[in-house]
Amino acid sequence: MLPLNKRQLQITLNGATPTADSGFGISLDNDDSNDSPTKTSSESKPSSSGSSNGQPGRIVMKTPPRSVESPLFEIASKVKLQWDYDDNMKKPPSKITIRGQMPEGYTQPGTTKPLYWYIAQNVSASGKAYTWDTITQSPPGYTLREGTGYKLFIIDSDIGWDNSTHVYPGRLFQFMLPFSMYNSRYAQTNDGVPKNYNPNAASRPKIARASVLVAAAIVFLL
Repeated sequence: MLPLNKRQLQITLNGATPTADSGFGISLDNDDSNDSPTKTSSESKPSSSGSSNGQPGRIVMKTPPRSVESPLFEIASKVKLQWDYDDNMKKPPSKITIRGQMPEGYTQPGTTKPLYWYIAQNVSASGKAYTWDTITQSPPGYTLREGTGYKLFIIDSDIGWDNSTHVYPGRLFQFMLPFSMYNSRYAQTNDGVPKNYNPNAASRPKIARASVLVAAAIVFLL
């Protein structure tokens, strides 16, 4: 047997065969887009930022409020998004990318992969807010329609889409918000949803305390 050179010996001792590792973990196989983190070489990885408990940072929605699990957004409107971060966020993103996903049944042409589109790409995250214009920032070649099953994603642009569900302590983990779309027909029929009505901020009507007391007194007298 020929003597092993230094490189072969190192591989033998490590018990592994070198592979063409791109520096990223497994892909979600969402699509074939090039939305990857900015890096100087194919072997660089996003660095962690020293979270004390090893957890990634997460988005906490403010608008729409997180109490609304699946908010309603009006077609042909401007949707206001506002958020904050939880206590695990040690290195907030400087830039974010927002993507939408069409409901089930919509696929990328010629494939069975879900249909995604960019709502915003590499925009500043300093204000922790974004206004989505559903007219100009809709899926190219498609029309937003009434219904459920839509999804909205917010990721750290420096981490990238394929890497956004990997855990990097103190850095943003992929945020996903399911939502529905509705169309206001108020202008046409006067019976639909009023224009610019915000169903996510609607509250129940309050009953005056005095009215309750009067009603109770009448019942008692009867």
